[in-house]
Amino acid sequence: MQRFLPARPAARIALFIALLSLATLLLSRPSKSGDFQEYALMTIALASHGTPDIRLSDIDTAARLSPEPGFAAIHDRLRAGMQAGASDPFPGFVRGKDGGYYAIHFFAYPALAAIPFKLIDAMGNKPFKAFQLVNLAALAVLTIALYRFTGSPRRAVFGTVLFLLSGGALYANWCSPEFFSACALLSALLLVLLGRPYAAALLAGVAAMQNPPLILFSVFAPLIRIAYVHAHQGLDFGAAWRKVVTRHTVLASMLQAALACLPVLFSLAKFDVPSIIALLSTDPTLVTPARLLSFFFDLNQGAIVGLPVAMLLVLAQLAARDRLRWLPHLAAAILFSVMMALPSLSTVNWNSGADGMMRYAMWGGMPLLYLALVHLQRLPRWPLALVAAILLAQAGAMKFARSYDYLEFSPAARFMLARFPALYAPEPEIFIERSLHRDGAVHADVVAAYPSRQAPVKILFNAASDAAHTELCGAGGRVATGAGTWIYVDGPPLCTQGAHD
Repeated sequence: MQRFLPARPAARIALFIALLSLATLLLSRPSKSGDFQEYALMTIALASHGTPDIRLSDIDTAARLSPEPGFAAIHDRLRAGMQAGASDPFPGFVRGKDGGYYAIHFFAYPALAAIPFKLIDAMGNKPFKAFQLVNLAALAVLTIALYRFTGSPRRAVFGTVLFLLSGGALYANWCSPEFFSACALLSALLLVLLGRPYAAALLAGVAAMQNPPLILFSVFAPLIRIAYVHAHQGLDFGAAWRKVVTRHTVLASMLQAALACLPVLFSLAKFDVPSIIALLSTDPTLVTPARLLSFFFDLNQGAIVGLPVAMLLVLAQLAARDRLRWLPHLAAAILFSVMMALPSLSTVNWNSGADGMMRYAMWGGMPLLYLALVHLQRLPRWPLALVAAILLAQAGAMKFARSYDYLEFSPAARFMLARFPALYAPEPEIFIERSLHRDGAVHADVVAAYPSRQAPVKILFNAASDAAHTELCGAGGRVATGAGTWIYVDGPPLCTQGAHD
């Protein structure tokens, strides 16, 4: 077998990328999940007339390419709203002050897909494969960065496969930027260690155009490299600072931040607000410790669903003999992940359509995978048993993540609710929508019970809602509650005054 493989390591990496890309394109289809309709219409618009504004002709093209009943209804409502001059003809689309209609997301990712989209469409093939090509190009960059970092084709291939089994496979075919942003961020972190600040800034900057919290890369990338140089080369922090923070480092950070700010300038120009999506789809009061815990550890959609091995390897580093030397590096990367998560917590649609781990956690958890890869690279040799255990564990995680829908509880969550309900209290939106199996089910008077209202092991309701008390305890009855707005009750509710069976 060895004689059939290319002799040069770089050629082996190229062959791996080519075979993986070919298999993906031949064996899988683009996924029209998430915010597909926004990205599809922006790509169609850019490919058709070179501008991101959505026109009626773009809707006609989208209708041709996505004739499914659900999308047909979206196209009809969007077309009718635009013809009527509505300010918001359909969720996700708004009218700008120039009279044009725009998606609320930025158009950097669709711009990357526009040219391949146009070429594939002209050839009569399936043009939405353009999104797969963009995602595969980002994966190729990641593989090359891993090869440069590890110096080994085998370790680079392992790192790529580990990325795919750490959430990448869940979103690889989505026509939205989660996969691209995760690849770009992980590649950028590795390139920073390799002393390639401008390449890292470009990758992270483009990703930040779609996922604004990535602007923090401009600050944390130098800090992470300083901590890495301190630990890896044994330099004190002053020497590490002088080695890392050069004119090029500063200029690269400025480049990354400038790219990240382009959507802000566009939003100001078209809508007179810094971020139209923040205005329409976020609520700062939702940023709570409970949501932060949910981001990383919720058993349905937290980062732990896709990154269990990475998290275990991070914990393993805390128990290593040289943990004190590497602790600043660990702290910097973990803090980077947490700080990126914080803005995401404000989204009003927390239990959003996802494939296992939530979309924000797909890219927001990449600093944890980075830590895992750096830790593994420090090992002089990789026993076959270790490699096999890591890949098998992550393959199991991906199978687990694909075994349930975002409107139902995961097997792990069902286990906790069945065996230890008092120990599991997910963020209210997650519990409500997955108990009722309905998106957008949250409102002030809703009562959610698992597994059923007739035989509940856990109930969630709003303590300020008289209607909820009445539903649970009858007219004039009240549920005996503790403090808080959204209240969990384990088992049947304890009612006072007017209670009924």
